Amino acid sequence: MRSDVDGFVGYPMVEEAEATGAVAAVYAQLLQGMPFVPSLFKSLALCPGYLVLAYEQATGVLPEPAFSATAERLVSSVREAGTAPEDSEARNALAEFAGPLSRMLLLAAGLHLALDDELDLPPAPGQAPEPRPVHPRSPAPSPQDAPAPDLYGEIRAALETPIVNSIWRSLRGRDLLEAAWEHLGPQVPGTRTAAGDLQQRAVDVARGLPWRVSAGPEALERAGLSDARPGMANILDAYLTTLPRVLVLVASSTDDE
Repeated sequence: MRSDVDGFVGYPMVEEAEATGAVAAVYAQLLQGMPFVPSLFKSLALCPGYLVLAYEQATGVLPEPAFSATAERLVSSVREAGTAPEDSEARNALAEFAGPLSRMLLLAAGLHLALDDELDLPPAPGQAPEPRPVHPRSPAPSPQDAPAPDLYGEIRAALETPIVNSIWRSLRGRDLLEAAWEHLGPQVPGTRTAAGDLQQRAVDVARGLPWRVSAGPEALERAGLSDARPGMANILDAYLTTLPRVLVLVASSTDDE
């Protein structure tokens, strides 16, 4: 992993091409239903053992109708927080990410609740995925390799985050990042309150979702990962702060149905 290239300092992640062992196994499973591995999982992959536990907890809730419905309601709740770009290509590309961002926000909230031992729910079965080749259908460019480090830095500064989310990387790969951020960037200060409200709402509604808890303190202790708990909590804190700030910018591009 590289975190400082040509002056760009980013949040460390394990990219698809760098994944081995348990990380590669989780990534391959995620890619069964996603075009690329979300940045949340790439950040959690800094601790492969915890990534496996987080993946187990995620797979138990992702197929649940209640989870999808809750994610959709979060998007709808902030649809009026900002305004969509006039450029239809940029607007359509942003709309594609509203659902995934909302689902990752709920996952981050649920994982943090589990890590804090605040989910009194049944445990997950505890089965790590089988190793498979990692072949993303639409890989997002690496922050270090894509020719947009200055703009990535501007986005991170505006959102006050160490994370370069997959949405920005995907937009850069489609040559839409500059146009999208030119419209969205000025809206960041005005959407900050809505983002804070969304963060708290996501945590509140996550408590009522049908989790199967596999990433709680006891599971970490059994896996010999107790020392990793503070680091993983910091990562989840970063995503719980960042994802709402991005989602309030993106939600306005979705159809109001």
